Amino acid sequence: MTGMQYGIVLTTGDAADVAELAALAEEAGWDAVFGWEPVWGVDAWVALTAAAMRTTRVKLGTMLTPLPRRKPWDLASTTATLDRLSGGRVILSVGMGALHDNWLAFERDQGKKTRAELLDEGLDVMFGLWGGQPFGYQGKHYQVTPTTHMAPDPPVQEPRITTWCVGLLGSRMSMSRAARCDGLLPNITTADGQFDMNPPLQLWLDAAREIRTVRSDLGHTGTYDVVHEATTDWNDLDATREKIATLHDGGYTWYLDSDWHTEHDDQLTALRARIENGPPR
Repeated sequence: MTGMQYGIVLTTGDAADVAELAALAEEAGWDAVFGWEPVWGVDAWVALTAAAMRTTRVKLGTMLTPLPRRKPWDLASTTATLDRLSGGRVILSVGMGALHDNWLAFERDQGKKTRAELLDEGLDVMFGLWGGQPFGYQGKHYQVTPTTHMAPDPPVQEPRITTWCVGLLGSRMSMSRAARCDGLLPNITTADGQFDMNPPLQLWLDAAREIRTVRSDLGHTGTYDVVHEATTDWNDLDATREKIATLHDGGYTWYLDSDWHTEHDDQLTALRARIENGPPR
């Protein structure tokens, strides 16, 4: 197993800020920077494109993209364009998306079942389009007719852009969806079904073990990422590094730092300081 890789989530900033922070992250030794996709706000992919023009090494991704609300051919075009521009550095993280006021202010909730169907079909279509033409698809929600009209070049990455997917611990259906992708974003819930903001370390390890079992059962082979996201405690790096070592031994390949709830008055300054700390190797 290769060593742990480290990414930082850029929780604030406009496109110019993201470009500057990505360059700073590359200099500080981070392996990837991640934006996030609002329904109404700063466009993540424009910001990541600006970041691509200021960097040469760091990977560029989202945490995460709610695929059910995106037309898969639009997202396939955007991500492939950036992958070619950046020399194959895109990571696309997908899930059903967490409903919140910024979403519901513009779009109604189609229901969890429909969003799950759209997520599955969206993956089908994106994977097919990234593979090149001719590609056709007949699903419940999406239909695609093969076309060679001004077809773009494929992404740099082969056989497709690295795609991480949310998988719910204990849900065979959700884990099977993640297993067909290139990495797992573990979703761990409390006993009453709510998102667990701070689950015990053992549950993170259980998620890595479960995805290995599901991938084996389904016949999936090859390299696969398992991703841990946390707010790093820079005041107790010994404990952080001990946890990271345990996660790595348990099959995790990426550690992402994010601080969604900073109480700092100047969020950009606080984020810049986290980046300058460098990854907790």
